[in-house]
Amino acid sequence: MFSYLIRRLLTSLLVLLGVSGLVFSVIHLVPGDVTMAILGRQRVTEERVAELRAQLGLDDPLPVQFGRYLGNALSGDLGKSIRTGQPVAASIATQLPSTAALAFAALALALALGGALGIAAALRHGTWFDTLVMALSVSGLSVPTFWMGLLLILLFSVQLGLFPSISNSSSPRDLFLPALTLGLPEAAVVARMVRASLLDVLGKEYITAARAKGLPYRLVILKHALRNALIPVVTFAGLQMAYLLGGATIVETMFARQGIGRLAVQAIFNRDYPLVQGVVLVTAAVYVLINTLTDITYVAINPRIRLK
Repeated sequence: MFSYLIRRLLTSLLVLLGVSGLVFSVIHLVPGDVTMAILGRQRVTEERVAELRAQLGLDDPLPVQFGRYLGNALSGDLGKSIRTGQPVAASIATQLPSTAALAFAALALALALGGALGIAAALRHGTWFDTLVMALSVSGLSVPTFWMGLLLILLFSVQLGLFPSISNSSSPRDLFLPALTLGLPEAAVVARMVRASLLDVLGKEYITAARAKGLPYRLVILKHALRNALIPVVTFAGLQMAYLLGGATIVETMFARQGIGRLAVQAIFNRDYPLVQGVVLVTAAVYVLINTLTDITYVAINPRIRLK
């Protein structure tokens, strides 16, 4: 286990290094000049532009800029926003809790709704209910997120007036619609995955043996079948949590909700290099961390896996 953790740590560091280099390169290849974005369309002299570039460190060669950025990042300094002058780490720390609350709520809804539908469909395999759940899951995967959000706003906000269309806090009432919009596609995947996994487990010999011993059907399902059927869901939940943290931009924009997704979009429009790099680096770090924890959890709940 220790050697496995060391290998995962080294791999994670390489991934973060590669992500940082890729984002740094792409940002600097985008046409345009950040100094002109800051100074606006007013008439400025070349001396003023050169002075601003020197202040921002943009006149140094790209390898020097990248090395300086990595050195500062290792010490916890992600730089300062070009537009606002505020520390990037502070800006991200302010917005990250909002995105994390949205992602956790969306994942909880996806697991609860998708898990319940998947189990019910598996236990009623071949019936009209099974067909209905599979049809709904396909629809949930096919409808774009922005269109799903508009439909939910029209129904729950405009027609019924139950939930606000603008989410400014992490209260359950404000969080419900954004979390439902973000979580419904994931619930569709969970439902299909749980159904397929449970049907596979129910066909195993040890399930037949448990029922032959006279164990109650409910006990066989809860104690023997579900425990093994939900193992793939653990991996899915970990990967999707990282995805939801980084993929909430559309939902945050639709519901005028603060978060690192909107922060990244604003930084891209403003050509705010340090802020974009900081958001991407933090998102990648969270993704790698959740991936590692997911792998460790998978090993802990599945004793058949042995690390070598």
